[in-house]
Amino acid sequence: MHWGSFHHRSGWRAAGNVIERIAKIVVLAEDLRQGNSVYHYLIRCGQHQRSIVLRLAPRGQGSGEQYVRERYPIEVAYYRHRSRLRSAALATVLDADTGSVEEHERELTSALAAAGEAEREDAEAISVLIPKRNIETWILCLSGEIVDETTNYRGHPRIDEMIRPAAGGLYEWSRAGANVPASCVSSLRKGLGEVRRIG
Repeated sequence: MHWGSFHHRSGWRAAGNVIERIAKIVVLAEDLRQGNSVYHYLIRCGQHQRSIVLRLAPRGQGSGEQYVRERYPIEVAYYRHRSRLRSAALATVLDADTGSVEEHERELTSALAAAGEAEREDAEAISVLIPKRNIETWILCLSGEIVDETTNYRGHPRIDEMIRPAAGGLYEWSRAGANVPASCVSSLRKGLGEVRRIG
């Protein structure tokens, strides 16, 4: 495929003077809601669905958080290998639950060190998204609802049908110069910088 034939649009990367769509994007997540939230964000950025791979924790086989934490160094190594050859990206999602965002960030960094992988660099297209309390908090916040980061909104009705519009909100809020509302919770505000790495 001749990358130079594509027109420049948001979500595509510049490689030298050539504009290219990301060839392979892995979304590492605890569950389908997390995965779909990032998936629809990437589609809104202009990525093709065939370039996106969801890696979700197997249901009924232990902690989703543990799966993501243990799988993260593997996916980082895979990203680094692939990005030498073609454009690539990695999005990692896990809920903070009752812990802190910073605590989970440190655990992921420690997992990299234990696997012999270097820390994430600023220029790498690796995003770490840690919703607090959970992804449902972000979905509701992006949908215009007033939420906090201690309430568990997992049982909120119509969450699944709100994912795609919320992903559109994530795209809009994460653009340079966007007017992010004061109601945006702190973990999501941090996440806006993270998604810019991949979109």
